[in-house]
Amino acid sequence: MRSNHGSLVVGSMLLAMTVSCSVPASQSPARTSHGHERIQWGACAREDVGDDVRCGTLSVPVDWKRPDAATVDLRVYRAKSQATSKGTILNFPTGPGQTGDIAFASLQQAIPGYDMLSFDPRGVGESSPLTCNTAGVLGIPTTPPVDPQKFSAFDKKQKAFWSTCTTGNRTLDRHLDAYSTARDAEALREAVKLDAVNLYGMSYGTLAAERYLGLYGKHVRAAVLEGVMNPAQSRREFVTTAAAGAEAVFDRFSEWCSTDADCALHNSDVPAAFRQAASNADAGRIPGKDVMGRTWSAAGVNQYLEGALAGPFGEAAQGLQKLSEGRSPLPGEAEDGTDETPKTLPYADPIVCSDFAMSVKSADQARLDVAATRKAAPVVGYSPNSSQYTSICLAGPAPVKESSAPVSSTSKHKTLLLSNSHDPATPKAWAEKVAAQLGEKATHLVTDKVGHGGGLTNPNTLRKVTAYMNRVNPAPAGQ
Repeated sequence: MRSNHGSLVVGSMLLAMTVSCSVPASQSPARTSHGHERIQWGACAREDVGDDVRCGTLSVPVDWKRPDAATVDLRVYRAKSQATSKGTILNFPTGPGQTGDIAFASLQQAIPGYDMLSFDPRGVGESSPLTCNTAGVLGIPTTPPVDPQKFSAFDKKQKAFWSTCTTGNRTLDRHLDAYSTARDAEALREAVKLDAVNLYGMSYGTLAAERYLGLYGKHVRAAVLEGVMNPAQSRREFVTTAAAGAEAVFDRFSEWCSTDADCALHNSDVPAAFRQAASNADAGRIPGKDVMGRTWSAAGVNQYLEGALAGPFGEAAQGLQKLSEGRSPLPGEAEDGTDETPKTLPYADPIVCSDFAMSVKSADQARLDVAATRKAAPVVGYSPNSSQYTSICLAGPAPVKESSAPVSSTSKHKTLLLSNSHDPATPKAWAEKVAAQLGEKATHLVTDKVGHGGGLTNPNTLRKVTAYMNRVNPAPAGQ
């Protein structure tokens, strides 16, 4: 899942969220026997794609239960190792919403010697991106209303919002789930004629990688899943464990401020500063807009801080100090901001609703969620990154069948699960549950680190990951 540190930013940046990576029309995919594709690889049109990356198109069934019916084109990526290849890493991108090539450079640097293969998941990037009404996106609160009348009004509003969200194909809209993405990944493996692949999944990408392990694990050598999603949990468990994770990050931040003079709030009551910032926001005493382009509110303060705490604590402390003093921590946010925003924008977050039963059904359920998260997180109250889905998914489609099934693997090798000790987006409690589901087929490695992802930058973690990859992918004789 995306942490708020990398969440949607409004204004002129909305236009930059639309990506393109195309190949010439003459390089359109050619269908081979058995419904598989022969991919024609060409130069990528996106300027931010590495020079060594090649792009192509793969057509897959919209509904894998009807493989001979309509198809959807997926953008696919490939990068060859500059050295003798040890194998291929199939990357399941983070998000939802990130493109398939996003991890290539960092993986090539951390784990050199592997070819890279990936794709934009259906509903993302150049694979029929899901778009929604911009005003509707900005009107979704971080948590649903707990007042019955307000909840009823919001429910009606969300029904209208969901009618604006589409890939352009209403059938495809109902097949954006992790199982479909896993089957797409298998079609890609078959199309490039690989007997086996190594998996890397980050954050939300771990969910599709988990489903791939259960369906096609016999083709998997190593599997490194970082920032692990746990599909086998209820909505309540989802939001409370995330809230506890956010509170643990805040506690560590407070401890740092109490001992380090570099903290702008050193010798101050940090929780009190947070409460004052929230009070200032709700009273309209903070100028400009928050990270989502909305008028500052207590929810906006929480969302800002959760993202800021994924970075250097010093900067987070400075930002919280400004908010507690009634100042905006965001550069240029005091301006009136007249940038024109598009009527619709790529918005992949609703894909989560295909995989998790996140929607609340009533104001009472919303109230009980709030009580549970506040018990788990007495200071911050909840995790905006996770609790927002209880609002987004309201009035949306039901998750697909078996979406809450435990993680399994048919690979003969163990899966390596990576967690940070303090991660507000995918708390290590989720990986602990997945490790229990996999049993002897999993090893869980925890890095003492605050933030979402980045475990491979830790030398000790990287050493263990490298040893695992080398053990599963031994060098050919004579090398």
